[in-house]
Amino acid sequence: MLQVKHATDEKHKSIDTLQSPAKREALLAELKEVEEALTQAKQEESQLPNMLKNLQEERDVQARKALQMKKKLKSVEGSADEDTREIEETNQIRLRAISAIQTLLNL
Repeated sequence: MLQVKHATDEKHKSIDTLQSPAKREALLAELKEVEEALTQAKQEESQLPNMLKNLQEERDVQARKALQMKKKLKSVEGSADEDTREIEETNQIRLRAISAIQTLLNL
């Protein structure tokens, strides 16, 4: 019986707290904030289709640019191994020329 009275007293305190003007104002202010956030979210949601359409258009433009650039690329003939071999041969010729000049200058 004592527990029931205690629980009843607690409920009355909760009701009194909720009925106080300060608490009511705080709850109304919080409700207003929630409603504003909901309105903002709905506005953003309504803009999503346009944003998506713009992004798709931008993607398509970029894809066309990439395709145009790809068409302009020319393939490089030969391989990297051939280029390396030619560079090495050229370097050997350069080294022989330097050696010949040094030999000639030392006479």
